[in-house]
Amino acid sequence: MKVLIIHNKYGKYSGEEAVVDAQIDLLKSKGHQVFTYFKSSETLEDIPNAKVNAFFTGFYNTKVIDEVIALIRKEAPDLVHIHNLYPIISPAILPAIKKMGIPIAMTVHNYRLLCPNGLFFTGGSICEKCTGFGKELNCIAKNCEGSVFKSTGYALRNMWARKKKYYLDNVDAYLCLTNFQKSKLIANNFEANKCFVIPNMYNKAVKDIDYNINERHYVAFAGRISPEKGIPILLEAAKRLPHINFQIAGLMRSGYEEELEIPSNVTLRGMLNADEMKIFYSKARLYLHTSICYEGFPMVFPEAMAFKLPIIAPKMAGYPEIAEDHFNGLLFKPKNIDDLSKIILSVWEDEERLRYLGENGFSKMKEKYHANAYYKSLELAYRLILKL
Repeated sequence: MKVLIIHNKYGKYSGEEAVVDAQIDLLKSKGHQVFTYFKSSETLEDIPNAKVNAFFTGFYNTKVIDEVIALIRKEAPDLVHIHNLYPIISPAILPAIKKMGIPIAMTVHNYRLLCPNGLFFTGGSICEKCTGFGKELNCIAKNCEGSVFKSTGYALRNMWARKKKYYLDNVDAYLCLTNFQKSKLIANNFEANKCFVIPNMYNKAVKDIDYNINERHYVAFAGRISPEKGIPILLEAAKRLPHINFQIAGLMRSGYEEELEIPSNVTLRGMLNADEMKIFYSKARLYLHTSICYEGFPMVFPEAMAFKLPIIAPKMAGYPEIAEDHFNGLLFKPKNIDDLSKIILSVWEDEERLRYLGENGFSKMKEKYHANAYYKSLELAYRLILKL
């Protein structure tokens, strides 16, 4: 099978970029021919009037359309797999590809098909006001991007894509990360039979390590340290549990640390490399996710599960699908620090329960989230849209 992967890279390497790279490597390892069409938002930094250019290319980019058409004519792919299209590529390429008779699959990494900023989150809380044509103007009214120019661009390009039905009329398979995400698409007029659930994959080597509570000393958090991650919730829970250590690995958003009061039992580890992250997970007793927004599929979940870490997460979005309550995780009421603190305390010294949750998580990761499981689901979706 010949697959063309199209992706607009972000300004900085992200989890989404890692997923794209892993997908390419996996397809090649299974004998498929893979070629790519990439653009990078990093290039905008070197272009005069870059913001203005990005505003217009988000709607239509003639140069990109011509390049993609030429590439398809040259390589004759069996299908095209789309990831991110903004701000350089634009969804205007979709009807051009469709006219050439090439099926299109699209991984839905976030909620951008429904929400201009892709997060369903603004002003410190969840927001779904932009679903429905014309409602995207809420993004401007609420200035979701913290810049009127940027918010306007995001709102208008989403509105334009919906008006032109770029996604609805041209994509053959929407590859959602969770059932929760799939339900959001269906509720907004995307065809259910075109929506598949294919979670992100954990493509690293798996080692069945023995669980020893005496070697695990803290509650772990890994990820971007920013408001939508619910960091104040984590810190307040730590403050109420002074006898339990917490460690946070990740990059702090610029200036954010000044807004936080860090208890003495919380250690900020900063950015860790791959080898350091392995040690970080292996020495933790619990993994804590305190996000207050709808994340797609946090890769830290299968990473923690690979190290037999029970996951504590809010009962919202797609998190309960990954961290099943009382199976491989424990769920707390969103933003409820009392509930979170009680849950951490209830399991902290319970080695039997910790082992049970951790072993279940490890088994689930291998069965549902490892590369082989991902490939089976991806290949099935490809074959369905190719009618093979």
